[in-house]
Amino acid sequence: MLFIDLMDIIGTAAFAVSGVLVGIKNRLDLFGVFVLAILTASGGGLIRDIIISNDLPVFFTQPKYLVTITAAMIVTSIAYKFLDRIYFIIKVFDAIGLGVFTILAGYKGILHDMPLIGLVFVAALTGIGGGILRDILVNDVPLVFRSEIYALASILGALSFYFLYRLIDVNLNVYLCIFVIFIIRMVSIHYNLSLPVIKDRNEQ
Repeated sequence: MLFIDLMDIIGTAAFAVSGVLVGIKNRLDLFGVFVLAILTASGGGLIRDIIISNDLPVFFTQPKYLVTITAAMIVTSIAYKFLDRIYFIIKVFDAIGLGVFTILAGYKGILHDMPLIGLVFVAALTGIGGGILRDILVNDVPLVFRSEIYALASILGALSFYFLYRLIDVNLNVYLCIFVIFIIRMVSIHYNLSLPVIKDRNEQ
């Protein structure tokens, strides 16, 4: 389906951009930036394909992903000097990638007749997997574990997609649920919303 393929490329590019910007922010060399972009953009998909038992992850069989990541790295590396709010831009592109990858994984889960729990698990893990790998590689606590509403946005989007799947057109459903995830992320960033944190008894 052309629409799904297009959204897949958009999600790949968005996560690749966030990986490149994080690499630049952490002063990695070009190879390090490229590796970070690849793992950010493909990490969630690799996990998804392993869980749903694809013979070989699509990243290894379809060169469009590597081409997209490479192009995103080149453009971002040139353009980043003109970006004033690099940390905020990382989060914007990360939110786009989170929404796209979560919903496309949820769609694949439906096509594989996965039950609701399995579908939400795979969708959320696909959405957050690349970002987790990115943050671990730069020796940072993954964003999903420390601030704002992140995984919850992915889970709510996946649930919305599942329950709306038979009620509205699939393309509209994809757009709508990606938008839901993106808006939840951006609102949580803007208002600094987060889930409760259990504080150590000795913490002041």
